[in-house]
Amino acid sequence: MQLSNESYRTRWLILVSAWTLAAVLLFAEARLMRRYIDVVDQLGLRGATVATTPLKEGYPAFAADAQTWVRHALTLLEGDQIQLRWTTIDNAPYGREVHWNSAWAWMIAGSGKLYHLFTGVPIENSVERATMWLTPTVLLVLIMILSAWATRRAGVIAGVVIVAAMACNDRIYEGFFPTYVDHHGLMTVAVFGMMLGAVFMGGGWWKEGEKGTALLLPNSIASARSAAIFSAVSGAMGMWVSAASILPPIVLVGASGGLAILIQGRTARAHDEQFAPEIWRLWGRVGAIASLFFYLVEYFPSHLGMRLEPNHPFYAIGWLGGAEIVAQFGERWLGSRETRWQNPVRLVWPVAAVLLAPLTIIIFRERVNLVLDPFLFSLHKNYIQEFLPIWRTIQAFNPTMAYQVLFVENVPLIAAILTLTYKGRDTPLVVWFVTIATLLFNVLAWWQSRWLLNASGVQVCLAVVLIGTWTGNASLRARWILALVMAGLLFIPSGIMRYIGAASEVEKRQVTPGDANNMLFRDVAAALRASQPEGDIILLASPNASTSVGYYGRFKTLGTLYWENDAGLHHAAEIFSASTETEAANLIRKYHVTHIAMISYEAFVLEYDQLLHPDATIEDKKKSFGYQVMAEKKIPQWLEMIPYSIPDDLKTLNISVMLFKVNFNQNLAQALYNVALSQVANGAVEEGENTFDLLIRQAPQNYQPWLRKGELLLARHSWGPAADATLKGISLAPENDRPGLYITAGGNFYNNHQHALAVRIYRTGLAEKYNPDLACYLAWVLATSSDDSLRNGKEALQLAQETLKANPHSPSYLNALAAALAENGRFADAAEIADQTLQSSKLKGDPANILAVFERRLALIKSGKPIRE
Repeated sequence: MQLSNESYRTRWLILVSAWTLAAVLLFAEARLMRRYIDVVDQLGLRGATVATTPLKEGYPAFAADAQTWVRHALTLLEGDQIQLRWTTIDNAPYGREVHWNSAWAWMIAGSGKLYHLFTGVPIENSVERATMWLTPTVLLVLIMILSAWATRRAGVIAGVVIVAAMACNDRIYEGFFPTYVDHHGLMTVAVFGMMLGAVFMGGGWWKEGEKGTALLLPNSIASARSAAIFSAVSGAMGMWVSAASILPPIVLVGASGGLAILIQGRTARAHDEQFAPEIWRLWGRVGAIASLFFYLVEYFPSHLGMRLEPNHPFYAIGWLGGAEIVAQFGERWLGSRETRWQNPVRLVWPVAAVLLAPLTIIIFRERVNLVLDPFLFSLHKNYIQEFLPIWRTIQAFNPTMAYQVLFVENVPLIAAILTLTYKGRDTPLVVWFVTIATLLFNVLAWWQSRWLLNASGVQVCLAVVLIGTWTGNASLRARWILALVMAGLLFIPSGIMRYIGAASEVEKRQVTPGDANNMLFRDVAAALRASQPEGDIILLASPNASTSVGYYGRFKTLGTLYWENDAGLHHAAEIFSASTETEAANLIRKYHVTHIAMISYEAFVLEYDQLLHPDATIEDKKKSFGYQVMAEKKIPQWLEMIPYSIPDDLKTLNISVMLFKVNFNQNLAQALYNVALSQVANGAVEEGENTFDLLIRQAPQNYQPWLRKGELLLARHSWGPAADATLKGISLAPENDRPGLYITAGGNFYNNHQHALAVRIYRTGLAEKYNPDLACYLAWVLATSSDDSLRNGKEALQLAQETLKANPHSPSYLNALAAALAENGRFADAAEIADQTLQSSKLKGDPANILAVFERRLALIKSGKPIRE
């Protein structure tokens, strides 16, 4: 194909300018995303400046896979693996195989190392923060590679269109969204490169072009061969990243070539277009050899095996055979009728090669391809968004996005169909080839929405071909105008509107509920770790919660939505679907589960049961362990509820959370106590108080329910009953704990201006056992209370002087003595002691706000006034 033929200098000047504009857009968007994530990161901190979890970074709602990539990258950095073949992040306690691309994981890890080198941020946080800049950088490099190659082949017009499309098209950009370090973007570009190469190899056809004409076919065999190599290598790299995502596009490219031959081949021959079967054979050989090479890079020497979900030599053999079938089909169809079916034995080996992998899968099923396991197959079909058909996915789109996906992105296909309808058999074969491919890719995308990204690159190829088709003999100026108009209508507006929308959200500090959910998951991870500060946590939760909560806490989990984790998903489903508490307890012991998180957002309890028991009734499903805990709040005694309340700035999410620590040694009284604490934490104060009352009646010797009851009464301003309950609780507490409890309780009443009750609590504590801190606090109240009937300067002085025997330099004790001296009218002595208090506090290193308090009190005493609180 040749759309323009400019000088070397002009070509690169235009192309570099286009690259610069693309870079400005991509990194401006990344900078906006950085600002947006900074806003997201502030949610759920409960007043802290930074999250306490090991990993902290917010992610867009759709980027859960990016969190898993980061964990895999950390595995490589912290371990001794070179090839990413094993993980312990899920299917706990056993771990499981990983068949993700090692090179991409190392690239994520390497970007984190660079970030760490330049910022000094801890390595695990550097890896997650570097994802913000990695994806736009990689996209820019890929834009430069593909557009430079296209420019060299077809002129700078093609290059500029490709730059505009790759930088602005929403589907392509989606795969490289800042922080979204999943493999989907790489796959989109791999398919794009494969299709672009297939277009420039003319779908296996070539024609010597006339000067000044926009050539749609390569003008030599050599040109077609080099394009075939580029296409095949692009496809092979896609095989390395994800065989499941590239195999259908490889098949569609070959099928499109065959269909184009069938429909337009003979007419093309009549128009002096030449079919070159060796081009398809080269495409197959290079693709097969490169795929095999990448397989060995990923799996040799220690991980060779019969797994047909990722790249495998069987697929390389199939690619080789498929290309041979296309080549032979072209030869036979375009040959004479008499020779069409001569030597049919030549078809045996390519057909056998193509059937090798599918027959192996059909015969050995889930033993070689886990996706065929009925459990996993049903999961993918019914519950994973990207595997759903477009008519279900589009229900979640806003009108603008729906219009973009259904109409704007299909304009090239619509235009191509109109062109074929108008020009009919006069349409060049390459237009038929790309149109058929685009139509097949769209059918694939309508079947499963995950193919939308792959279809986007094919649409761009079709747009480039249409420019050549519509301006075949037109001037270069006309061709430029059409190319710029097409880019301006189809691609550039998306990039501009995307930037404007992101800037508006950042300016308003608006966070979408889906993105805020990740901050809830982070807070849950912090709460779980607080319940067990040391040791491994093995978390049972819904698949999505397992991924994100496990990410922030770096916990081991059971069920996550990855095909390699089929066993972990089974185990999680078994527990949640257990018919009795005993069965659930046995499974929890078996899989070493330490914590359970029941989060109402995408809880997946009934879905798990449906996957395991597809014929069960809804009533049967409601009897399961997971449903009973989640919906009916029937908590087994061996589940210790962790008191948890959703942070105030996340309560608008309307999500409920119940957290549990597995504790088979917990008795009934402890269980009730933890339930009551959780009820209070979740705002069900009356229910919590009733549970405390129940526990007090059943286990009156347990001191904690009395104390919590006292706290509830204090919050309700039931001062007398609150003091009674608190004192009762303290009297039942272990002896060594009591002084601290008296001090805390007295302080609570004092801060609520209940000085008389504070004095009562302090006196009770001192009557039980002398403690200088208790004496100090009592002295302070007796010397400074605004209640005239309560003050007792003489007793306060005696108490304060006694405390100094324990520590003559304590700022607190000196402060109480100064207040007592002032209350007794001894202001000179009080001023001297207050000054000692200030100096002692400075020597101790107390913060400025404490020093300021002592300074104010010293000034008050010097003015001849006693202290009043």
